Amino acid sequence: MRCSLILVGTELLNGGTADTNSLYMAEELNKYGMKIAYKLTVGDSLKDIMETLVFAKKNSELVIVSGGLGPTDDDLTKLAISKFLNKKLIVEKNELLDLKNKFETLNIKFLDKNHKEVEKPEGSISIKNGVGMAPAFFIDDIVAFPGVPKELYDMFPKFLEFYFNTKKINIDPIYIKDLIVIGIPESHLEEKIKQYFINPNIEYEFLVKDYGIIVRMQSTQSNKNTVEKIKEKIYNSIGENIFGEDKETLENKIINLLKNRNYTISVAESCTGGLLAAKFIEIPGVSEIFEEGIVSYSNFSKVKRLNIDKNTIDRYGAVSKEVAERMVLGLDTDIAISTTGIAGPTGGTEEKPVGLVYVGIRVKDKISTFKFNFKGDRSRIRQKAVLHSLFELYKILEEDEQ
Repeated sequence: MRCSLILVGTELLNGGTADTNSLYMAEELNKYGMKIAYKLTVGDSLKDIMETLVFAKKNSELVIVSGGLGPTDDDLTKLAISKFLNKKLIVEKNELLDLKNKFETLNIKFLDKNHKEVEKPEGSISIKNGVGMAPAFFIDDIVAFPGVPKELYDMFPKFLEFYFNTKKINIDPIYIKDLIVIGIPESHLEEKIKQYFINPNIEYEFLVKDYGIIVRMQSTQSNKNTVEKIKEKIYNSIGENIFGEDKETLENKIINLLKNRNYTISVAESCTGGLLAAKFIEIPGVSEIFEEGIVSYSNFSKVKRLNIDKNTIDRYGAVSKEVAERMVLGLDTDIAISTTGIAGPTGGTEEKPVGLVYVGIRVKDKISTFKFNFKGDRSRIRQKAVLHSLFELYKILEEDEQ
């Protein structure tokens, strides 16, 4: 069953507000096996909203609208839907009374324009708003919700339960399996795994993220076993490049491995400037094993805080394998990671260009170093350095585990 989402609001088009509602609705619709055919964003224009309704209604069985149900002049969703359906707008006395009681409870003066919040096309079924003012309404396979996220979150599940019970539709929830891959370019990745996707009921796509590439497989719950068999084939093909599934993160997996071994960890960062430490500190309970993060940005700091011999820096330079090794030796925990590099946009040379990064990793007494030449702007280079630092540590720990 196909549906279309219409997100109403000029602020969504000009960047004034980020769209989070469609992400939430997609996750809820997945539970019912409802496939989103189109996601359409439209400004506060009566003509544009009506044209969008025409397209969505023609191409889907259910149209879901979010935004434009408020009391101000730019809230035009109700008027657009009423004109599209050739229905007049009405106000039911009990809903108006309920709205006025909400205003009184909040000690807010009720204005004439607030009547607009309970207007709806004649024949609509209302969905009670438990956390805000304007109720949602449903008519002729069009449902409209306020754009305020907390209000949508309150009413959307109520509507879906009502809709599927009323329509008596058999539910086959959407099943999604994500594999998180690092170290393979997107084009090469597709060449390695596209042979496994011969079943037309199994869709796949690649989502490029800062932390890697997500291979997303999507079907319905009834096809879960088929998806899992494809997953096994992908693991057999590129398993060494897969670090997790679904919501897993490298830092979470590393922390779990360290907790199991009662290992402590610290980091010494130069070019990443605290980004690596922040990845660990975001995880609740990490204080059990994470001891410290030192941002030894200057050469003076490397000498003073990490006890690196100044002659080493003078001889090899701060951005070098030798300094990355000595940075991890300056930390006292079981595990230590260091980063030193040239994030740019200036500071590079022909011998040491912008994007050159060395990562040092010490596990007990064993030290490994890694050299990378990243592309991108300053932020991108730093993020890549963090990602690859985590991935190399994860691989080392996994090899030891096996």
